[in-house]
Amino acid sequence: MSSYFSTGAVCTTFHPTINDSRGRCVNGQCVCDPGFTGPDCSSSTCPDNCNDRGRCVNGRCVCDAGFTGPNCGTRGCPDNCNNRGRCVNGKCVCDSGFTGQDCSEMSCPGKCNGRGRCVNGQCVCDPGFSGPDCSVETCPDNCSKRGQCVNGKCVCESGFTGPDCSSRSCPGDCSNHGRCVDGRCVCDSGFTGPDCSSKTCPNDCNNKGRCVNGKCVCDVGFSGQDCSTKTCPNNCSNKGRCVRGRCVCRRGFSGPDCSECQSGFTGENCDTGE
Repeated sequence: MSSYFSTGAVCTTFHPTINDSRGRCVNGQCVCDPGFTGPDCSSSTCPDNCNDRGRCVNGRCVCDAGFTGPNCGTRGCPDNCNNRGRCVNGKCVCDSGFTGQDCSEMSCPGKCNGRGRCVNGQCVCDPGFSGPDCSVETCPDNCSKRGQCVNGKCVCESGFTGPDCSSRSCPGDCSNHGRCVDGRCVCDSGFTGPDCSSKTCPNDCNNKGRCVNGKCVCDVGFSGQDCSTKTCPNNCSNKGRCVRGRCVCRRGFSGPDCSECQSGFTGENCDTGE
């Protein structure tokens, strides 16, 4: 197709040797077809003049930083979101597992629940928390491997106690009558037994009786709170007093238990002389 010939800013009459017309000559001026510009329509135009957000080079927009698209009408995202998300209004909407302004960082589950920091996609939990997302409360010293951690508190196995299950427990917690030392009860005064539940007896009944509920049940021949006193036969028949296991009889009475009359005395009370 023939075109008008242009020399600079003024076009002349029809020139049959110029092809591929990009405009028409009107009153000596080139009126360019869509897509072309310049005094002689020799330059290609860019869509929407690149929206004043870039420059037109050979009909294509070279966008300013922060803009993209054929006409630079779209806000760009940093590093094109590293191919790990999509750009929406200039901001990266990252794919699952990635985060950051340019989606270059690996994300952590639950954002570590605000109880730690995310490093290369893994939670580094603050002290006192654990788990992939730092949602689990930890227990002191992991309960010393003698119990299980429940909501940050140790539930100790049988025989162990303490915040970290490191202390040995005592049976019955020593019945509140003593203190626990290395798993054994040190009983308060007046109590005994593995769990301090039994009352003690004075002087352990001097090994002459047995202790029952804190009282001595004395063997035959012994008496007193601690079974330290020897008894007398038949309690001297109430006719004398017992001294170190022997009866000291009243006047007129005799015998091991004061049940007999002395020689020369008769009667029910041994008070009648012969």
